[in-house]
Amino acid sequence: MSREGWNDLLAGERAPRFALICLGVWLNAADSLVTATIMPAVGEDLGGYAYFAWAVAGFLLGAILAGASAGRLSEKLGLRPAIAIAGLVFAGGCAISAAAPNVAVFLAGRLLQGIGGGWISGFSMVAIAFLFPERHLARVFAAVSGVWGVATLLGPALGGVFADSGEWRMVFWLFALQAVAFSGAGLLLLRGAATPKADTGV
Repeated sequence: MSREGWNDLLAGERAPRFALICLGVWLNAADSLVTATIMPAVGEDLGGYAYFAWAVAGFLLGAILAGASAGRLSEKLGLRPAIAIAGLVFAGGCAISAAAPNVAVFLAGRLLQGIGGGWISGFSMVAIAFLFPERHLARVFAAVSGVWGVATLLGPALGGVFADSGEWRMVFWLFALQAVAFSGAGLLLLRGAATPKADTGV
C-alpha cells in the first residue's frame, strides 16, 4: 500500500486529527463570511445599519492580530492548550454576539470571534506541520483549501437560512457549540503533540 496516499494519511490517529484541523479551518472561514447575509437582520433587530462594515472589519482585525501571534503562542503554551483556549475564545465571542442587546456589544463579540478564529486558523496551520509527515502535507493543505471553498458557499447560505427565519442569533450559538466541541476534541486528540516532529516515516 502506498505510504503517500489518502489511506495512509488517514491511518490510525491521523484521521481524527485531520478532522480536527478541518473543523478549525471551517470555523474561521465560515464565520468570517456569515455576516454577508445576516447583517440586514442584525441591523433591523439591533439598529446600527451604519456599522455593517465594522462587523467584517472587527473580525478581520482580530483575526490578523491573532494569526500573527499564533506561532509564538503555540511554542509558549504548547499546541494542545493553545487550541483549546482558541476554541473557547471563539465560542465566547459567538456567545456575546448571539446575546447582544445592541450593536456595540455585537461588534465586540465579532472582534473576539476574529481573535479566536485567527488563533484557531493559525494553530491549525502549526498543527499540520506538527502532526503530519512531509509526504502528506500537499494533501492536507489541498483539503484545507477545499474546506475554505465549501465555507465560501455554505457560510453565507447558512446565515441566510437563519436570517430568513428571524433567528439570526442562532447561527452564532451554532458556531459557539462547534467551537466548544473543537476545544474538547483538541484536548482529547493532541496529547503528546506539544513539539514539532520530523518526518520519521511513521
